Amino acid sequence: MSPPTTVQTSSRSVSLEIDPAYDSYVWREITPGVWQRDADEVEVFYSSLAKRYAGSGRMHFAITGHVSVTVRVPLADASRTIDTVEARFDDALRSAWLSLRHRSPTIASQVHFDTREQKWKKKYRTVADQDSRNAWLHRTLRFISNGQTGAEWANSDPPAPELATLFVIVCPSSSAGAVRRDLVLRSPHDIIDGIGTLQLLNSFIHIAADRFDRHANPSYEHVPLLDGSETQNLSPPYRVAAAVPPSPSPEQQARLTAPEELSTALPRPQSIETIGIPYRQGPLLPGKHQRVARTFTAERTAKLLATLKAVGATPTHAFHAAIAMTVRALHADKSQAPPPSAADEKQVQYVNYILRNERQNCKPPFNSPGLHPATVYHSVSGTKLTITMPATPPSSTTVQDAAFARILTDMREFYHSVRDDRDHSALAPYIWAAATPRLPFPESEVEEWNIAVPPPNPKPSVSISSMGNLDNIVAQQLGDHMEVHTPWVTGEELGTGLGLFLGTFRGRMELSAAFNEAWHTADEVNGFLDRCAEIVFGCVDRQDLNH
Repeated sequence: MSPPTTVQTSSRSVSLEIDPAYDSYVWREITPGVWQRDADEVEVFYSSLAKRYAGSGRMHFAITGHVSVTVRVPLADASRTIDTVEARFDDALRSAWLSLRHRSPTIASQVHFDTREQKWKKKYRTVADQDSRNAWLHRTLRFISNGQTGAEWANSDPPAPELATLFVIVCPSSSAGAVRRDLVLRSPHDIIDGIGTLQLLNSFIHIAADRFDRHANPSYEHVPLLDGSETQNLSPPYRVAAAVPPSPSPEQQARLTAPEELSTALPRPQSIETIGIPYRQGPLLPGKHQRVARTFTAERTAKLLATLKAVGATPTHAFHAAIAMTVRALHADKSQAPPPSAADEKQVQYVNYILRNERQNCKPPFNSPGLHPATVYHSVSGTKLTITMPATPPSSTTVQDAAFARILTDMREFYHSVRDDRDHSALAPYIWAAATPRLPFPESEVEEWNIAVPPPNPKPSVSISSMGNLDNIVAQQLGDHMEVHTPWVTGEELGTGLGLFLGTFRGRMELSAAFNEAWHTADEVNGFLDRCAEIVFGCVDRQDLNH
C-alpha cells in the first residue's frame, strides 16, 4: 500500500495526511493561476440537481443567506454624519470581501463538468493583479439601492449567479441616526451549505467591523494581498475533511445494500398510503422561489425549550412531528372523508429524511467554526424517516396531544438513531451518490446538455432543516456601534414541496418556509406554519408531552 500523502491544507493548520486514493481530491495548480480538484459525492449531487433544472432558467437549491447589520451614529458626534458613516461602512464591506476571499478562497471557486475526463471538478482562479481583483470585486460584491429590505429583495426573484455573490442591500434605516445594510449571499449549493453560509457571513461582518473601526488610522493597511498565497486555504471536499475511508468496510457495505434488499423483500402494505401536501395543478415549470417566516417571542421560545428538554426532545423533533401531522391534516382536508369504521383502520405515512451538519465529525481544522465555511459538509439520513398515522386527524385536543406526544417520541428516536450511528459519517458519501440523478453527460465542450426539466412531484413532502441556536454562530453585536439582526438561510425551492428552516437568534425562535409560487401561495404556506406552531405550542402550553 502506498504511504499517505502529507498536504498542508491551510496556513492556520497542521499538515493533514491524505490517503493516496484521494490524490485527485488534492488542490493542484493545473495551469498558472488555475487550481483544481475533483468534486466529491455531495458536491456532485448539488451540481447534478442544478443542471437537471437548468432548463427552467433557475438554479435548484441555490443558497440564499441573509443578515442585517446596523451601525448606530451618535447624533452628538458631528464628525460622524450619516453620509460619512455610509461611505466608511461601504468601504469596509469592500475591503472585508477581499479579505474574506483570502481567508476562505473556496467561496470564489466553481464546479464544472470536465468533458475530457467525464468528471465533475471544482476550480479556483487566482486574481493576482489589480485588474483581475477589481473585476472579481465588481462582479461578486453588488450594491442594491431600490428601497427594498434584504428580505423583500430576496423574494423578488434575484439572480442566482454561477459564482458566489454578496449583494449589499442599501435599505432604509429603521431609526434616526443609523446606517443599515442587509447582506444577502447568493451561491450555488455545491460551493457552500446552510451552516457554512451563516459561518461565512459571521466571518465577513467581523472583518468588516474591524475595517470600519480602523478606518481612521492612516497607517493601517486594510486592503488584503491576493497574490495566490490564499490557495493554501482552499478547502478539501467532505471525504478528505472527515477522513472517510476510501472503501466501506464489509459491514458498511452490507448496510448499503440492505435497504434495497428489504424494500424488494418486504413491500409496503397497499393499505398504507404515502401522503403529500396539496399544490396548485397546472404549471409544469417552477416560478419564483419565496420565503415566509414566523418568529416567536423569547418567552414562548424559553418555555418551549424547557418543556422539550424535560422529555429529552428538541425543537426540531417537535416541529418535524407537527409537520407530519399538518401534512396529514391537509391530505385529509383534500380527500373524501371515509366512514368512521373505515377511518379507524386506514393508515397513512409521512415520508421524508433528515439533514445533519457533519462539521463536528471532520478532522481539525475543518471542524472549527468559520475556518472552512465555504464547504458542503453535511449529510442526509440513509434510511427514510417514516411516520405512520391514522388517516383521519384527531377529533379532540386531548387525542391530538396524545398523538403529538407519540409522534414526537418516534421523531426523537429516529434522529437519535442517526446521531448515534458510528458509521453514518463514513456512509454519507454513498448515500449522496445513491440519491444523485443520472444525467446524459456531453462528450465535448461544444455539445449541449440535453436534459428535460423534471415534471412536478405529484406527492410532495415537507422537510425541515435545523439551524440550531444561531447565537452560537452569528455575533449579535460587534464593537460599540454595530448590531446584527435576522440571520437566516434557505435553499432555492423549485419543486412542489416545502422546505422549512428552524433557528433561534437573540433568544427568539423562527420557523420559516421556502416554496415556489408556481404551486403555492404565501397565505397557504403561512397557514401551514401557523398550523405547525399551533400543534407544538398548544401541546406545550398544556404541558401534555408525556403520553
